Amino acid sequence: MMTTTSERQWVGIDVSQEWLDIALRPAGTHWRCPNQETGWLELVAQLKRQGGSLGIVIESTGGMERGVVQALQQAGLEVAVLNPKRARDFAKACGRLAKTDRIDAEVLAHFAQAVQPLPKPLASEAQGALSDLVSRRQQVVEMLNSEQRRLYSVRNRTAKADIEAHIEWLKQRIKELDREIDQLRKDNAQWQQQYEWLTSVPGVGRVVATTLIAALPELGQLSGKQLAHLVGVAPLNCDSGKMQGKRHIVGGRAQVRSVLYMSALVAVQHNPVISSFYQRLLSAGKAKKVALIACAHKLLGILNAILKQQVFWRNPMDAQPTPLASVGTSG
Repeated sequence: MMTTTSERQWVGIDVSQEWLDIALRPAGTHWRCPNQETGWLELVAQLKRQGGSLGIVIESTGGMERGVVQALQQAGLEVAVLNPKRARDFAKACGRLAKTDRIDAEVLAHFAQAVQPLPKPLASEAQGALSDLVSRRQQVVEMLNSEQRRLYSVRNRTAKADIEAHIEWLKQRIKELDREIDQLRKDNAQWQQQYEWLTSVPGVGRVVATTLIAALPELGQLSGKQLAHLVGVAPLNCDSGKMQGKRHIVGGRAQVRSVLYMSALVAVQHNPVISSFYQRLLSAGKAKKVALIACAHKLLGILNAILKQQVFWRNPMDAQPTPLASVGTSG
């Protein structure tokens, strides 16, 4: 089924609950294995039988890809995890309008070869646990928000009492998750130090800092441009000829982008750098939402610099600003 070659192979892996569909490019081979531990081991063995280097891309599927990603990484193979929208947009651009598991795997292999995305860092068991807890907290918060909205539309007393009881349970569960997350973070000296650096920035609270530590381990390791594209806060051009369209953001890590946006809302009120930047954008005629996204982008750059330089935030109005202050004040 598989031939050994010294040529670099690009691997696309489409994930479903039960199966992994794998395609190699340019070899043109494809196969399927179960999305469970036995299948992961089989996949690793077959990939290692390939000659030359491998570039692997796997589509993010709400957590169903975590097991195989970890198995590949632990075997020493680098894996890039791709936002599904990017893969689908790439397929459309290539004229691949049909959608099957096999076609999706082939599209991912083609994407890997054409784009060569950055591999995802190897997550430790503790990193996975923190990520799971942070994601679970977000899910419970979303359930709480939904129940609170329902409360306003319910008239039946029994139904209303049931929703109120569920709201109280959800609030208590969020508190318990917060305690578990805090303890896990405090047990890791590196995370705790990163947390203290990040929360020293006005506008960045515990939820934002913890989400960044859990869901964006690349923070402080990449350039600002790479990180902005990874998160999905980099404005993309939409120009053609003399026409200049509006810039827009797309793809990226939605969980991180969401907390950055909420942090920017606070920062425009309490962070002198972000507030000044926001007011300049509004004065230039930018819409408020566009300005807030730009502030989220700038805030991400500041946080990236914080972890790269391993320093606390310093107000740029201080008499002796640090190099970080100059990073924060640039437009």
